[in-house]
Amino acid sequence: MADTYLIPKKLARKAPFLITWAQRFEGAVFRAIFWLLQKISLEHGSKLAGALFAAIGTRSEKANKPRNNLAVAFPDSTPQWREQTTRGIFRHLGIAAVELAKLEQIWEQRQQRLEFVIEPAAREHLANKRAIVFVCAHVGPWQITNLIARHCDLNLSTVYAPESNPVMSELMSELRQSFGAKLIPSQAGVRPLLKELGANHCIGLAIDTRLDTGKMIPFFGQEAPTNTSAAGLALRTGAALIPIRAQRLPQGRFRVTVYDPLTCRHPDATESEQKLELSILINRKFEAWIRENPEQWICLKRRWPKSAYPQ
Repeated sequence: MADTYLIPKKLARKAPFLITWAQRFEGAVFRAIFWLLQKISLEHGSKLAGALFAAIGTRSEKANKPRNNLAVAFPDSTPQWREQTTRGIFRHLGIAAVELAKLEQIWEQRQQRLEFVIEPAAREHLANKRAIVFVCAHVGPWQITNLIARHCDLNLSTVYAPESNPVMSELMSELRQSFGAKLIPSQAGVRPLLKELGANHCIGLAIDTRLDTGKMIPFFGQEAPTNTSAAGLALRTGAALIPIRAQRLPQGRFRVTVYDPLTCRHPDATESEQKLELSILINRKFEAWIRENPEQWICLKRRWPKSAYPQ
């Protein structure tokens, strides 16, 4: 069933005829919002959208997902902290929406707004235009990481999950053009990714979300179905596996950090064992980023098996 922000799932099941109306209305509302955001500054837009998303998001049924995810990731936290952090998650979701709408402007103002930190081994790969599998998480201004393609003149393909609302999907596709990257829908599978890596191009994957067919790997100490495709693609093609992260800085500025490639401590292990080791390293990297800024972890879907959650 297609998701909408305006109709709860229970109501949609009882009255499916409302979904088409809601999708069209939702698309029109968001298109108007993004049009408005183009007319105001990044700073004012972030404050406005952050406050709006925090106020509305925490009152929606979608707020239960981040509350529950935080309870698993931070088992010693209090209900008050989880509620406050959930509010922060929705606030930062609003800010991320503004950043996507203003991405072209952010790039145009890159001298004032962007700084890139590239670790030595990663710099060598970038300079030699070698194939790279970039991995990031939905933490902070993760969409800003795509600007590495424009900064380093890379052939980058970004994998994205299309919105279930076709009207919203069209709108988001228009906004993602500012990435400076080729867009590959997640349902396209691995074939186009292998093709890009085989041509010594780069691909970008955000893989901190649940993959039901994934490998069970610890995440915050709890086994979670994890997407291991990034490690598998790197091993299969010889591409470097490089974490990339964007952070918000004061005064509407951003830092993009490109880390050194992740490598196995046991290169003589089987490919399956190496894929597992690399995926564990990726999860640990993501955990560190989330612990640093839990209110910036956009975790609006269930991350662990249902049995992991408090009853």
